[in-house]
Amino acid sequence: MALLPYVNNLFLTVYVLGPLAGVWFAIRGRGQQLSFTEGAEVGFLSAFYGVLAASALYDIVWHFFHEQLWRMQNAYRLLPLLAGQGQDAATPFAWYLFMLQMAIGAIIAGTIAARAGILAVKLFQRHRAP
Repeated sequence: MALLPYVNNLFLTVYVLGPLAGVWFAIRGRGQQLSFTEGAEVGFLSAFYGVLAASALYDIVWHFFHEQLWRMQNAYRLLPLLAGQGQDAATPFAWYLFMLQMAIGAIIAGTIAARAGILAVKLFQRHRAP
Protein backbone atom coordinates (compact mmCIF):
# COMPACT_ATOMS: atom_id res chain seq x y z
CA MET A 1 0.00 0.00 0.00
CA ALA A 2 2.92 2.35 0.63
CA LEU A 3 3.91 2.17 -3.04
CA LEU A 4 0.57 3.40 -4.37
CA PRO A 5 0.62 6.98 -5.60
CA TYR A 6 -0.95 9.52 -3.24
CA VAL A 7 -1.74 6.84 -0.64
CA ASN A 8 1.77 7.04 0.79
CA ASN A 9 1.32 10.78 1.45
CA LEU A 10 -1.19 9.92 4.16
CA PHE A 11 0.89 7.46 6.11
CA LEU A 12 -1.96 6.52 8.44
CA THR A 13 -3.87 5.01 5.53
CA VAL A 14 -0.89 2.76 4.88
CA TYR A 15 -1.03 1.58 8.49
CA VAL A 16 -4.75 0.82 8.12
CA LEU A 17 -5.15 -0.39 4.53
CA GLY A 18 -2.02 -2.59 4.62
CA PRO A 19 -3.23 -4.72 7.56
CA LEU A 20 -6.72 -4.94 6.05
CA ALA A 21 -5.23 -6.25 2.82
CA GLY A 22 -2.89 -8.63 4.65
CA VAL A 23 -5.61 -10.17 6.78
CA TRP A 24 -8.01 -10.32 3.84
CA PHE A 25 -5.40 -12.20 1.81
CA ALA A 26 -4.76 -14.62 4.69
CA ILE A 27 -8.44 -15.30 5.22
CA ARG A 28 -9.86 -15.22 1.69
CA GLY A 29 -6.83 -15.98 -0.44
CA ARG A 30 -5.42 -18.81 1.62
CA GLY A 31 -8.61 -19.88 3.39
CA GLN A 32 -7.08 -19.64 6.87
CA GLN A 33 -8.99 -19.14 10.08
CA LEU A 34 -7.31 -16.41 12.15
CA SER A 35 -7.71 -15.56 15.79
CA PHE A 36 -7.63 -11.95 16.95
CA THR A 37 -4.04 -12.39 18.13
CA GLU A 38 -2.98 -13.71 14.74
CA GLY A 39 -4.86 -10.87 13.04
CA ALA A 40 -3.01 -8.33 15.17
CA GLU A 41 0.29 -10.02 14.32
CA VAL A 42 -0.47 -10.04 10.59
CA GLY A 43 -1.52 -6.40 10.82
CA PHE A 44 1.66 -5.36 12.60
CA LEU A 45 3.98 -7.33 10.34
CA SER A 46 2.31 -6.26 7.10
CA ALA A 47 2.44 -2.58 8.02
CA PHE A 48 5.92 -2.54 9.56
CA TYR A 49 7.70 -4.61 6.93
CA GLY A 50 5.63 -3.08 4.13
CA VAL A 51 6.69 0.45 5.04
CA LEU A 52 10.33 -0.66 5.38
CA ALA A 53 10.27 -2.37 1.99
CA ALA A 54 8.56 0.59 0.33
CA SER A 55 11.10 3.06 1.72
CA ALA A 56 13.99 0.85 0.57
CA LEU A 57 12.46 0.56 -2.89
CA TYR A 58 11.99 4.33 -3.08
CA ASP A 59 15.64 4.78 -2.12
CA ILE A 60 16.80 2.38 -4.84
CA VAL A 61 14.61 4.03 -7.49
CA TRP A 62 15.77 7.51 -6.42
CA HIS A 63 19.43 6.52 -6.77
CA PHE A 64 18.73 4.86 -10.11
CA PHE A 65 17.24 8.03 -11.57
CA HIS A 66 19.44 10.52 -9.73
CA GLU A 67 22.67 8.82 -10.78
CA GLN A 68 21.24 8.05 -14.25
CA LEU A 69 22.36 4.45 -13.97
CA TRP A 70 20.49 3.37 -17.09
CA ARG A 71 23.19 5.01 -19.20
CA MET A 72 26.17 2.84 -20.02
CA GLN A 73 28.66 5.64 -19.32
CA ASN A 74 27.38 5.78 -15.71
CA ALA A 75 27.55 2.04 -15.10
CA TYR A 76 30.83 2.44 -13.20
CA ARG A 77 28.87 4.22 -10.42
CA LEU A 78 26.73 1.19 -9.65
CA LEU A 79 29.27 -0.95 -7.78
CA PRO A 80 30.60 1.83 -5.49
CA LEU A 81 27.02 2.93 -4.84
CA LEU A 82 25.98 -0.56 -3.75
CA ALA A 83 29.13 -1.07 -1.71
CA GLY A 84 28.77 2.26 0.07
CA GLN A 85 25.14 1.82 1.14
CA GLY A 86 26.11 0.29 4.46
CA GLN A 87 28.40 3.21 5.20
CA ASP A 88 25.74 5.91 5.00
CA ALA A 89 25.17 5.72 8.74
CA ALA A 90 28.86 5.91 9.64
CA THR A 91 28.36 8.63 12.25
CA PRO A 92 26.75 7.78 15.57
CA PHE A 93 24.14 10.51 15.09
CA ALA A 94 22.99 9.04 11.76
CA TRP A 95 22.81 5.57 13.30
CA TYR A 96 20.76 6.80 16.27
CA LEU A 97 18.47 8.73 13.95
CA PHE A 98 17.92 5.60 11.86
CA MET A 99 17.17 3.56 14.98
CA LEU A 100 14.76 6.25 16.23
CA GLN A 101 12.90 6.11 12.92
CA MET A 102 12.69 2.32 13.20
CA ALA A 103 11.38 2.54 16.76
CA ILE A 104 8.76 5.13 15.84
CA GLY A 105 7.67 2.99 12.89
CA ALA A 106 7.34 -0.04 15.16
CA ILE A 107 5.34 1.92 17.75
CA ILE A 108 2.95 3.29 15.11
CA ALA A 109 2.57 -0.16 13.55
CA GLY A 110 1.92 -1.64 16.98
CA THR A 111 -0.69 0.89 17.98
CA ILE A 112 -2.53 1.43 14.71
CA ALA A 113 -1.83 -1.54 12.44
CA ALA A 114 -2.37 -4.22 15.08
CA ARG A 115 -5.81 -2.80 15.81
CA ALA A 116 -6.54 -2.64 12.09
CA GLY A 117 -5.61 -6.33 11.88
CA ILE A 118 -8.07 -7.19 14.65
CA LEU A 119 -10.75 -5.15 12.89
CA ALA A 120 -10.01 -6.98 9.64
CA VAL A 121 -10.45 -10.35 11.36
CA LYS A 122 -13.85 -9.19 12.61
CA LEU A 123 -14.81 -7.97 9.14
CA PHE A 124 -13.54 -10.78 6.93
CA GLN A 125 -13.73 -13.88 9.13
CA ARG A 126 -16.61 -16.19 8.33
CA HIS A 127 -18.42 -17.07 11.50
CA ARG A 128 -19.05 -20.71 12.24
CA ALA A 129 -22.52 -21.84 13.15
CA PRO A 130 -22.79 -22.92 16.82
